[in-house]
Amino acid sequence: MEVHEFVTLHVSGMRINDLFSLNKSTIDYARPVVEPLGGIPAAVLAQLESDNQAMGAQMNKSGQNQKSRSLAELDTDRDDRFAEIKRNITTNLKGRDAVKKAAAENLKRFFKPYWKVEKRAMNTETGIFSEMLQKYKGDEGLKADAAAIGIADMLTGLETANVEFNTLYQARNSEEASEEPSASSFKRAAIQRYNHFCTAMELQVNYAPTDAVVTLFGQMNELRKTYAALNGRKTKEEETTEDATGTE
Repeated sequence: MEVHEFVTLHVSGMRINDLFSLNKSTIDYARPVVEPLGGIPAAVLAQLESDNQAMGAQMNKSGQNQKSRSLAELDTDRDDRFAEIKRNITTNLKGRDAVKKAAAENLKRFFKPYWKVEKRAMNTETGIFSEMLQKYKGDEGLKADAAAIGIADMLTGLETANVEFNTLYQARNSEEASEEPSASSFKRAAIQRYNHFCTAMELQVNYAPTDAVVTLFGQMNELRKTYAALNGRKTKEEETTEDATGTE
């Protein structure tokens, strides 16, 4: 008998925003099909929804303060800065100046893994930008290429904006942590209910599968893969692929 198991996802290490989104998507997938199952899956889902709503309500309160509004503005600013950098690279790739075109090609290869970083959660984006800029500053060739197409100062500005965002983000988190109740106080219950629901669905798909259960299991598994990648962890499938291709 084939045993179905969810991919590994370290839910306890997730940021609250990511956990809330994971739970909400799981609930949206499960609500139309889990009620006929009755018993434990339906009961756990109802509790998961209640706990996630409580956590979300507190998150909304936190999101209304001035620091959160300022963070959103700073995030937009650094996204705009990075977009301008990418536009300059793309423009020089299409240009006739051979030196600038070669520099742009080198930069495009370097920036390729980071090209859509603005689609990540804000704090995840901060870490990725920090890593990217550290690698860039340690490579004299890349710095020369950036100077050649006129984006060196833009990258310096992006680093400043990223540091400014992180400083305010840490201050906002410290402020929220001192408030009671905070969204983090609801996190443990939401994690526990999510894990309980995943366990219930693993048992259901292995011992009493239906088409609806199999579909829901697949949807939940894809969500887990997405959030595992978002949190910087590779799924077993990705690790196997990288081993086979030699990707570092």
